[in-house]
Amino acid sequence: MAVLLSCSNSHLIVDKAFRNEINNDYQARAKVYSPVRPDLFILADTLQDDQRREAVQFLLAYMPLSDLAVYEPGFLLSLADAALKTRTGMPWGSSVPADLFLHFVLPPRVNNENPDSFRLAYYDEIKNRIDGLDAEEAALEINHWCHEKVAYQPSDSRTSSPMAAILSARGRCGEESTFTVSALRTAGLPARQVYTPRWAHSDDNHAWVEVWVNGQWHYMGACEPEPVTDRGWFTEPARRAMLVHTKAFGRYTGDEPVIRSEKLFSEINTLDRYSITKNIEVTVVDTAGVPVPQASVRYLLYNYAEFYPLTSLKSDDKGVSRFTTGLGSLLIWADDGSRYGFSFTSPADTAVLVTIAAVHPADTLSADLVAPPELPPLPGIDGNLVIRNNILLGREDSIRQSYISSWMQGVSAADLSASTGVSEERIAKVLRTSMGNYNAIASFISGSGNKADLAIRLLENVSEKDLRDTPKDVLDDHLANAPGKPATVDEQFYDMWILSPRVDNELLTPFRSSLKKMPEKLYESFAASPEAIVAWIDTAITVTETDNYYGTPVVPAGVMRLRMADRHSRDIFFVALCRTMGHAARLAPGTGRPQYHETDEWHDVLFSDDVRSTGEKGYVTFFSGDKSPVPQYHTHFTLAVLENGHFKTLDYGYEVKINDLPERLPLAPGRYMLTTGNRDENGDVLASVSFFDLAPGGDVRLEVKLRHKEDNTLSAGNIELKRTIISHTGEKFDLKSLADKGIVLIWIEPGKEPTRHILNDLPQMKKEFDAWGGSFIFFFDPATASGSFIPDEIKGMPGNSIFVPDKGLALMLSSLGGSTAGHPLPVVVCCDSTGDMLFLSEGYRIGTGEQILKNIR
Repeated sequence: MAVLLSCSNSHLIVDKAFRNEINNDYQARAKVYSPVRPDLFILADTLQDDQRREAVQFLLAYMPLSDLAVYEPGFLLSLADAALKTRTGMPWGSSVPADLFLHFVLPPRVNNENPDSFRLAYYDEIKNRIDGLDAEEAALEINHWCHEKVAYQPSDSRTSSPMAAILSARGRCGEESTFTVSALRTAGLPARQVYTPRWAHSDDNHAWVEVWVNGQWHYMGACEPEPVTDRGWFTEPARRAMLVHTKAFGRYTGDEPVIRSEKLFSEINTLDRYSITKNIEVTVVDTAGVPVPQASVRYLLYNYAEFYPLTSLKSDDKGVSRFTTGLGSLLIWADDGSRYGFSFTSPADTAVLVTIAAVHPADTLSADLVAPPELPPLPGIDGNLVIRNNILLGREDSIRQSYISSWMQGVSAADLSASTGVSEERIAKVLRTSMGNYNAIASFISGSGNKADLAIRLLENVSEKDLRDTPKDVLDDHLANAPGKPATVDEQFYDMWILSPRVDNELLTPFRSSLKKMPEKLYESFAASPEAIVAWIDTAITVTETDNYYGTPVVPAGVMRLRMADRHSRDIFFVALCRTMGHAARLAPGTGRPQYHETDEWHDVLFSDDVRSTGEKGYVTFFSGDKSPVPQYHTHFTLAVLENGHFKTLDYGYEVKINDLPERLPLAPGRYMLTTGNRDENGDVLASVSFFDLAPGGDVRLEVKLRHKEDNTLSAGNIELKRTIISHTGEKFDLKSLADKGIVLIWIEPGKEPTRHILNDLPQMKKEFDAWGGSFIFFFDPATASGSFIPDEIKGMPGNSIFVPDKGLALMLSSLGGSTAGHPLPVVVCCDSTGDMLFLSEGYRIGTGEQILKNIR
């Protein structure tokens, strides 16, 4: 369909048929939501300008529930106006194709971030930065601007808004890419966040940016500028991906491959832009061999010791589902809600038969899962461009570091301690953690009056990210409306489950004052009993899963406003309402089920749409004889429960050692699946799955036994150890003398995400590395190292660690040969005392520390 946009004062969408389709979608949405948001849905009718009206209608027709709950009319209109301004205000604005403008410029939402006014605040700064550049030059320059503002740092799953990322000068890849897409769209350049939901060769995932210039999509590493487009540190990992995808906001009219097309959005598969692909055809039948139409078919990839759904599709009338993916192993899971079946695939499989049944296996099944192969590296970038780019990166690092160095000016933990009576140490800790948000946190503490101790306890019971981006007025609301501590609970329990505004992964908002605004009789019933809250929510709140498709939780006051929510937001709302009324409540560890605390125990909440069983619980205890490695949850094993025909992984945290889990986990009766996996240095996994039933009152002991590859390690070559190295402090060392117990050589790229991962990974096993006693030598090229890279400030490295400048990576090249382009960093080499290489790893991987430990043992 050819959709035309106008830059005149006529219709935004010239194609009348398409305009009518959007208007029909808008009217259908208005019919549902006008009763609860009349202010939003009357907005379009007040606009005389066709372009503004159609832009607002498009946004309202397709925006997720989380946005419908919080957007105010004036704010929404200002964002639409900001997008429309780029049509005439940017040199390329009028040439942006219609469908790309609608899906990838107009929408302020990128993925699951919290909405903010970034476009309004930074339009002029970005416009001035790219003045005189063409579209491709502008895209590259905007990425440099983003790098000037934000650098990579891992954090929790809540996605900070672009302005919050600037405030703290950091973000994980999902936040960096959200920020960069927002900046590109602010300049009128079509942009989108693309991501692999999980890697096939390594635990973890990654998100980056695609931008439309010169008539096609190009990719960039968000806040990680390269001299050219279509290059990034993740280029080679992406060539081993099993899915790279993105969402298109609204009724999609493009010609890219669509995985699924929903009423409010489409999911686009962009894998063929990065990797070699194949098509899988899955046929679902019952035990009589009859095809099963409309079965749910999940394409599951092993990652973080679980089988994670890349996507879920429905089988057609012939029981067939089709999916384009990469050249690795998958677990195909099919169900009709009560019957299920599954099959493991090999990289060569293109046709799979899955039989679903009501009787399920009780044995342990093993599977050797293969990651897609590494491909020959792409050509390197022109060296002169790289040098120029590195100079720019260094300058941008300095600008960002200068901003970071300005934090805490005019704020004194000692003064706050003296005025509030709270210990200086506690105040200093929350201030340090608050980073660029320090003024808001300091102002909150200083204004807390005789509640200063309570204020500090509130701050100590939210997340680090909350401290970095929560405004003072939000904290004020929770402090002013904090219920009194019941005499039956201690202070720590009260702080965690009543005082704290943090429930799960939602944005912190001033919900207590909002939720208190209700009829007196209703308030009294809620204050008297959590069960009254459960009963009211069950009848007053409508649950819809489809309308909150980005997964951003609807904030508690928004649920009350709309009287609608997805299940996750409904559960958060229950906990928030309970805590507002003084009842201890939480989402249960592992299961995520809402609970309230009464008569010295936690009680599960069962809403009418809940398929999970209640009643007497059973218990599960994990044990293992494995010592190398000691099994860790979400690293080597997970437990999942059967719900609606498929298994849902229970969340007990990441990298939690088996002995640190509760001895007896209380779980609802039902069917469970234990998954174990042991990943090798190539990314392949020796996996197993086993099924069991947990009866009411049952007590099941589960052995976590990892499968191990036969040890047939051969030397991969030899490193010449007879040489002298000079550390960053000027000390000379004989490399051979450092290798008495073996040696680990690591060439890093400070400031880049893969290096940050390995520097975060190694401290997890510091105790084991120190017991081994061998040396770790970290080499870096001083010409490309970030200006903020200070080796002495890196914490948690093995005790025998030395940082060594290696100009031009000459030592790496003399040891391994080839060119720097042929050795993606970080490069890790484990050697014995003679220099024989027992392990070699190149490029991005999660879990490298474990692989090092396996080999040195």
